[in-house]
Amino acid sequence: MMSMDFSQFANILINFVLAVFTLGTLITAILTFRQAKEFEKERTRPIMQAHLRMNENHLHCLELALSNAGQTIAHNVTFRFIPDLPELPLEVINCLASTGWTKHPLDIVRQRLLSDPIQTWVPGYEITVMFWSFRKDGKLDASAEGIPAKSKIEINYTDGYKKPTRYSDVFELNAALLFGTAEPRNL
Repeated sequence: MMSMDFSQFANILINFVLAVFTLGTLITAILTFRQAKEFEKERTRPIMQAHLRMNENHLHCLELALSNAGQTIAHNVTFRFIPDLPELPLEVINCLASTGWTKHPLDIVRQRLLSDPIQTWVPGYEITVMFWSFRKDGKLDASAEGIPAKSKIEINYTDGYKKPTRYSDVFELNAALLFGTAEPRNL
């Protein structure tokens, strides 16, 4: 049986401790790299947003503004209104609205936002659609189209990674916040 002197034992112990510290450093570096990668993905992700605002050219209605405020492209963008958009006939809307429509005001919303997913939405891109017509009787609980003063829109989309992350954001569309606004200035 071989005997081990103190110096050999100390060398083995020091090498073992150094190996443990090296392994710990490697694990910390890997975890830090993964965390930095996740942080970068979150920092540069697409960020879809929605809000109502006064229409500067048509003071009889509000417009719905939709945009990607993020730094990357949003993919497969879909929309859902909560509650669903009402289906009032054009004749009824024209009887209630403070202005006359020749075409159903929600047709463009249905055709462009609710029919098919939008495959790519680039950063900084914004669209607006006429959305909420004031009623000529002055009632503010719902629009001439039958949309409640407070509703929501859910926007679902993914990022462009090989393993895409699915995002779902819900925005309140509160027309009551804009009642009584005079000569709005959109930024």
